[in-house]
Amino acid sequence: MKDLLQVSPITPARRIVDDVDAMRALAHPDRLAILLYLLSAPTRTATECAGHVGASPSACSYHLRELERFSYVERADGDETDGRVRPWKAAAVGFSVGKDRSDGSPAAQAARHAVGPAELDENSRLIERFVTAADDLDPSWQSASDFHTFELLVTAEELKRLNDDVARLMSSYRAPVRAGPPDGAAAVHVVYQAFPRLDAS
Repeated sequence: MKDLLQVSPITPARRIVDDVDAMRALAHPDRLAILLYLLSAPTRTATECAGHVGASPSACSYHLRELERFSYVERADGDETDGRVRPWKAAAVGFSVGKDRSDGSPAAQAARHAVGPAELDENSRLIERFVTAADDLDPSWQSASDFHTFELLVTAEELKRLNDDVARLMSSYRAPVRAGPPDGAAAVHVVYQAFPRLDAS
């Protein structure tokens, strides 16, 4: 499964995280949720993050400082105001936990196994939140939202090319770098997963 934080190498601002301690910092589900939340808008405060994550503003301030320590986030415009109202922003347009999944070192494997459950939990939480509220959304957003499943027959090289094509298609819409979005634009959560179908055994 592709990491939620991983984007294609063609995205210039993508940051590869290869420090094991930095990888493990994302294993905390609230911390990962906060980072993904920051990737969906120019800036957020600890109080805004608290409303999204379901943690206290002080807990979110702590998590933001930990994310800052590992260069995932930064204070917007060097702001030094009170921690609960200080604006934060993602330090890059996307992150990859390790260069790719072919890194079989014990440390990288352990870090990926720690982050993986947090990724799955956050994705499931966002899907559940959407499904619960979907009937109350504006009809235009109801019709625009979709879940697709495709079963493909490809080589590893073809899959890599497809992954790069999808990333290229989405790159200009990424929230942290999109300048002057049109009226009506809203944060949208997109999860793209492409992995070999494995037998149950």
